[in-house]
Amino acid sequence: METGRRKAETSMMDSKRLMAWLTVAALSTTLVAAPKRTPHSPKASNGEPFRSFRMLDAKLTLLAHQQEALNAAFNPVQVGSRSGGANSGRRTTPFSDMNSTAAGIVLLAGGLERLYQRRHQPFGVQMFRALRIRAEEVQRGVSAAAKAQTRSAAESAAKRLDEGIVSLVVQFQAASGGYGAARCSPGAWTCCEPKRSKDLLQSEQVACMWGCVRTAQTCTGFLGPRIRRP
Repeated sequence: METGRRKAETSMMDSKRLMAWLTVAALSTTLVAAPKRTPHSPKASNGEPFRSFRMLDAKLTLLAHQQEALNAAFNPVQVGSRSGGANSGRRTTPFSDMNSTAAGIVLLAGGLERLYQRRHQPFGVQMFRALRIRAEEVQRGVSAAAKAQTRSAAESAAKRLDEGIVSLVVQFQAASGGYGAARCSPGAWTCCEPKRSKDLLQSEQVACMWGCVRTAQTCTGFLGPRIRRP
């Protein structure tokens, strides 16, 4: 029993470390270098999807912290206990917080999905639909973990939830990759060009890379803000 417990704890710690690494990686491509980014100048900062990307960054960071709190709430369960009832009070708040954060991500991704439907840019619709679906999967994972009645069920649900969060972060990176580094000339458009299928990373359903185009018509993916002229 003790060996099994150590293996389960090691698995959860590995998932936490991977989640933390992915979150830091996501932030490194978005927030860290923000003061140097042309797209985030006062004349372009109100454009989508960059505004929503910054909000999603913040929510994914919060979700990672909430996941740590949830894992901490699971750890005190005694070996051999068949019910998590004793810990249900401690677990309620992390579950509630995570569900609220995931719901916020669903709303943001859904808003971008609808935005690109209105703009008649199918690749943008596809990208943000994938992100919304993964956020909804996290919501379902939170619900399943909250309903777990035994230690084994809770650990299994927690593992699936970890995997769902990692998958969500990966898909966010797939949508936002390189947007902070795009330094477009005044008058140019920011554009996320699709990656080829063979270039997709593991767990990426669809992905693109941000760059600059002279005219909106030359963007084969979906458009971001246009950089205003002085």
